Amino acid sequence: MRNIKKSIIGVAFNCSLLAVATAVHAHGESIRGGGAGSVNAVGAGISEQVVVGVRWDARRYETFSSQELVNFKRDGEDVHMHSSEDAYFLTIGLPVTEDIDLSIMTQYNRFQGFKDNGDDSANACFAAAAPAFPTSCISETDDSSGWGDTLLMGRYRFYNDGESQWAGILGVILPTGKTTNKTDNGEILGTHNQPGSGAFTVQGGVAFSGHLSDKMAIDGDAIYRVNGQGAKSFRSGNSLQLDVAVSYNHHASLVPVLELNGIFFYFVIENDDTKKNSGGDVVYLSPGLN
Repeated sequence: MRNIKKSIIGVAFNCSLLAVATAVHAHGESIRGGGAGSVNAVGAGISEQVVVGVRWDARRYETFSSQELVNFKRDGEDVHMHSSEDAYFLTIGLPVTEDIDLSIMTQYNRFQGFKDNGDDSANACFAAAAPAFPTSCISETDDSSGWGDTLLMGRYRFYNDGESQWAGILGVILPTGKTTNKTDNGEILGTHNQPGSGAFTVQGGVAFSGHLSDKMAIDGDAIYRVNGQGAKSFRSGNSLQLDVAVSYNHHASLVPVLELNGIFFYFVIENDDTKKNSGGDVVYLSPGLN
């Protein structure tokens, strides 16, 4: 099934604003940690006390009309989409030793404005109406909401010379999210449109923190994620996350941040079938304020 999103503008409050240009991506990419001086970038600075963070990601999409979805179906392409995503995060960071900390991130997801030309209800309608392709066969769903998956992540700082720091990152995403939401026709939504994934996911990488000047600090990371098989035999494509954040006057009470965030997805696998029209690359420019 092809998941097409023509354009996207979003906001995330750490506080931050996101502007995004993308062809395709999966909602699971929003499970990511933020460092002390950044919005999305993890960084290598180890927490010295308990840290509590909240975040809101909001994405709004330009979507296809019902007639455009019918045209896709006539050409043999199954397309699903939704008009908005809202994800609300709570993160707790815990120091363990001078060079080790742990964090727990949980989320609540809400997706709205679904249209699908290829679920069971739509396919049955098109089969009954053949050879016509009425727009009334497009399957619509108002809302899919619920608790999402939970990220447990640890960092080990293996280098610190007072100016630059490097840390290893290891984490697991637990399938705590809901995977049983239904369409308005009573059919279980595809896993890609559920608040949770039903899958265990492992991620690992490296993070860096340092200074560009007395006033400017830099945080960065490279994290690779390996996804397990989730609900309804759906496996999200593995992904690579790259983040670079520059903050100004990072010892002040209010710290301006500018980030470049990228995440690169491989193909989705569903019922052992690799979906060639899935995957994609997402790049964010994220100004923010901590």
